[in-house]
Amino acid sequence: MLASTVNGARMHAGLSFARLSELSGITPDALSELLEGQVDFTVVDLAGIAAALDIPITRLLPASAVDD
Repeated sequence: MLASTVNGARMHAGLSFARLSELSGITPDALSELLEGQVDFTVVDLAGIAAALDIPITRLLPASAVDD
C-alpha cells in the first residue's frame, strides 16, 4: 500500500523513477526494491521521498498512522 502511494505521488508530481531516485538520495536499485514491496520503507526513505516530491511526509502515510 505504501509503495503504491509513493508511486502515485511520484507520477502526480511528474517525476520519473530516475529523477525520484536522484532527488531522494535513494539508489535506483534500493528504490526499486521499495516500490516493489521487497523491503520496507524507513523513516529516512520516506523523508527523502517526501522532500523530493515537495510534500509533507504525512501525505505518504496511511490515514490510520497519522490519526493516532
